[in-house]
Amino acid sequence: MKLKTISVEQLALETAKVIDEARKHPVVVRSPGKPPLILRQLVDDDTADELVIHNPKFRASIRAARRRRGAGKGISLAAARSRLKA
Repeated sequence: MKLKTISVEQLALETAKVIDEARKHPVVVRSPGKPPLILRQLVDDDTADELVIHNPKFRASIRAARRRRGAGKGISLAAARSRLKA
């Protein structure tokens, strides 16, 4: 699938039209000297994933878990499942 590419100026002039297009397929927005952006429709999973991934507490908990596992203090999958059932 070839992505439609537009300029940031075109986005400013035709915002509603570009948004309607982005609901159907991704649209690349280019601005000179800056990295391109991709506009696309989000689904519920995308929104939840973004909120969790960028949450500082979540990221800190992942780092802490990796440190514990690296120090040999991890637990088996069976033990984790058992704890979650309780």
